[in-house]
Amino acid sequence: MRNRPTGFWQALETVPGAAAVDAEWKARFGNDYGTAKAFLRPNGKLASSHPCMVQRGCGCEHEVVVHDSEDIVAVCRCERGCETFALRRADIVAYELDRPALDTALAKVFDLIEETDAGTDLPGTTRIGVYSPYAGYRFPVYLAIQIEPDDFSEAVDGLLGRNGTPFILLSPTRELCSAKAEKRLTDKRSGFVSLSESVAIGDKRQLRLLRPLDEILAQFRGVNLPPPKEDGATAFFPTPPDASWGDVSIRFKDGHTVSVKAKTAGGVFNYTQMGMANKKNGNPTVQWELLKTFADERGILDWSSNKAHRHNQKRRELLAANLRDFFRIEGDPFRLTDDGKGWQARFIISPDE
Repeated sequence: MRNRPTGFWQALETVPGAAAVDAEWKARFGNDYGTAKAFLRPNGKLASSHPCMVQRGCGCEHEVVVHDSEDIVAVCRCERGCETFALRRADIVAYELDRPALDTALAKVFDLIEETDAGTDLPGTTRIGVYSPYAGYRFPVYLAIQIEPDDFSEAVDGLLGRNGTPFILLSPTRELCSAKAEKRLTDKRSGFVSLSESVAIGDKRQLRLLRPLDEILAQFRGVNLPPPKEDGATAFFPTPPDASWGDVSIRFKDGHTVSVKAKTAGGVFNYTQMGMANKKNGNPTVQWELLKTFADERGILDWSSNKAHRHNQKRRELLAANLRDFFRIEGDPFRLTDDGKGWQARFIISPDE
């Protein structure tokens, strides 16, 4: 095995098969051992070798020889031929990385939407969740743990070949990610994150970010997300990814402007910024006028209203499309009234008061 600096993340790229005896993990984890061991689990096997434990010994792997359950020894087979030493059965239990536990902890610290099927057909690579900073924006997040640069490069190529949209790739360190591999990712608007530079390990399988998440993903966000209010006719509204129509409120401030909220996001927008300006003259569309009518009618429009019109059915469909485009929330923002004779907004809407 290669000699490398100790630490939790570094150790994951030095143990073939991510399985070793406790003494090996302890040496590899270094000061992180006390907290990192929580991410290990017995793999049901006994090791055939054990690190040299002889003071000033050979430093090589010793062969484990089991005479019986009470007589287990580690025998040196290298040229230096250092001393044989006794072992207990517990000393030769092989421990592997508890990958599901690590994937779950990473999904939590990166605020990902977890998925039930995290497997991929790429060795050492799992899909740990989806990064969804706003409604309508979903990016797969993968964790690749490899031992050799060529294996990491193959994982990058495999993910690029399987994803038609940008994704985020996590890796324990950046040592195996060559400049060429990282460029292949950035050329496809995908991101690379070195966990050793961004995440610290704590007690009870808890992880914590060393920097704010938006800062860690700043480059990825910069190429894949619009700014909070982009230039152009339609503004970008940062709808939270878990928002539903019931979380939305629209209050008219005047005939051309509304105050909008969706859970923690909010802002003031005019009809042009909400994509409801006539392309020919810049005036409000009939959909905007219909939205105002829903506000005047406190969210319910039926034939009892003096604004009822036989064209409202088609206008409501177009208004629903406008609102879906602006908020990026799935489903119809309107429903039939209980008597089936009108429409009711699924969101809160009110007039200027």
